[in-house]
Amino acid sequence: MRKSGGFFMGFIACSLGGVPIYTYGLCLSLAVLLALLLAWGNARFHGVPAAMVTDMVLWGIPLALLCGRAGYVLHHFEQYSSHLAEILMVWHGGLSLYGTILGMLLAIWGVCRVQGLDTWTWLDIMVPAGVLSLAVIELGIFALQLNPGLPFPDDLPNDHRLVEYVEYAFRPVGFGDTLYFQPIALYQAGLQVVVFLLLSLLTLTQRYFKWPSLPGTLFLSGVASLAFIRLGCGFFYLASGADIGAALPLGRVMAAAIGILAIAMLILRKRVHALKIY
Repeated sequence: MRKSGGFFMGFIACSLGGVPIYTYGLCLSLAVLLALLLAWGNARFHGVPAAMVTDMVLWGIPLALLCGRAGYVLHHFEQYSSHLAEILMVWHGGLSLYGTILGMLLAIWGVCRVQGLDTWTWLDIMVPAGVLSLAVIELGIFALQLNPGLPFPDDLPNDHRLVEYVEYAFRPVGFGDTLYFQPIALYQAGLQVVVFLLLSLLTLTQRYFKWPSLPGTLFLSGVASLAFIRLGCGFFYLASGADIGAALPLGRVMAAAIGILAIAMLILRKRVHALKIY
């Protein structure tokens, strides 16, 4: 059992018929359910068929699992090179966040292509739900102490609020005497909620005031925001260490690249759109 900022959560939430139900799995299920309900509501709010959301999710879940697993295996192939059969054992864990998101985007693109829908418009509809689901997942990570950040000073007066207190058995190797670690997942969840609220506001202005008028603006803005949040928070992970001159981890490199690409695409789309108008 781990204690975390007032949360008390174990890795196994309960057991059904002798089969363990993992807490993180429940967090993922809750995130998917909330995203589905929000996407349905947003589709109805825009006056488009909500049934398309169901198609996207039904295709998105298997594609997200497939791409997420593929991304994780490729990044940690040395763990599977001598036991290739374990690649198929997804119940043992191991999913890439970037691969999972890619799988969901492929599902949205595929459904739009088959149904003759505008992909950018549907990405705008789906992105608030996606951001909220990421925030829920980060809160689960925070509660389970899966990603401790850089340690706080030992003399920091604290009452276990807004920082992670990690019990001795779960402290990272070499940090047995450190009580408090930065709650990186909580930082990310809070910032993601802010992005979600801003996207929700833009959804209202887009629906009622036709601003922003360019489809894809919400999606690309949201992607850029999430990428730079992940990039910034990445510098506070324990794995970052104090060696600033060391090579950046792949996750931060990818976050920076995705953020820059999203901004570049948004600028390019705006310029093309302006040329078409004039």
